[in-house]
Amino acid sequence: MGGLLVSATAQIPNGGFENWVTPSGANYQDPVGWITFNALTTLEGGQPSCAQGSPGAVGSYYATVTTQGSAFGAIPGIISVGDNATGNTGFAYTSRPQAFTGQWQYDIEPGDGGMIAVVLSKWSTSDDSAHTVGAAVAQVTGALGGGWHPLNVAFTYQTNEDPDTAYVVVTSSMDSPVPGSFIKVDDLGFGNATSGIAEQDAAALRLYPSPASTRLNVFAGAPMNGLDIMDMTGRTVMHQGVGAADAVLNVADLDHGRYLVRVLMKNGKEYVRSFVKE
Repeated sequence: MGGLLVSATAQIPNGGFENWVTPSGANYQDPVGWITFNALTTLEGGQPSCAQGSPGAVGSYYATVTTQGSAFGAIPGIISVGDNATGNTGFAYTSRPQAFTGQWQYDIEPGDGGMIAVVLSKWSTSDDSAHTVGAAVAQVTGALGGGWHPLNVAFTYQTNEDPDTAYVVVTSSMDSPVPGSFIKVDDLGFGNATSGIAEQDAAALRLYPSPASTRLNVFAGAPMNGLDIMDMTGRTVMHQGVGAADAVLNVADLDHGRYLVRVLMKNGKEYVRSFVKE
């Protein structure tokens, strides 16, 4: 089960961002248990894309992820639960929570978009791949300032299985990174769902098969406007216009791994589901 970072199963490792470490020879800090782009964005005197802030919404510290300009162009602020040394991502988790919770603030530059997401999966020995069990995804534009605000994103589940792994990612930019976009996060964990952002009530929406090798079928139960496939950094890798309640996506050319599908409905609503490309 390559890529799994085994940790406590109760909550998100260092989800309160109380623990930080300075890598050998570095002039920045990384949150313990999280993978960052700091080693890249600090080259040639650049600024870290993930920085410690104080005081936290809960506790002493929080994390800010910021899109930075560099000699390589704009680099999104991205953090994901994992081990910077090995690159292994995710952590052991076996529950089916109702919501992804925490505290946050953000200010996304015009023309840009941020995202915070959790994907729960279960390893299948029958085909040696991770099958998506459920996900909680929030995409944001504009600003949410004036202090800390509750984060509460409802999970949607694709199967009745219990997961064995959770993957968490926060990114300050998606398709067109703009330097200066940022998201501040603290006290990340799992809890009960309440009315709020990213409510997903499309019970009829189905994606199959997952894992998918060449074709992904999408059935929405109502007319769609379009579909976007995004990788786990929030970058759109495919867009397809749709004028019906069902569609077939050709995913043969996608790299292996986990993806998110944003479903744009005719009635203006948006929903997000996930699938695995084998």
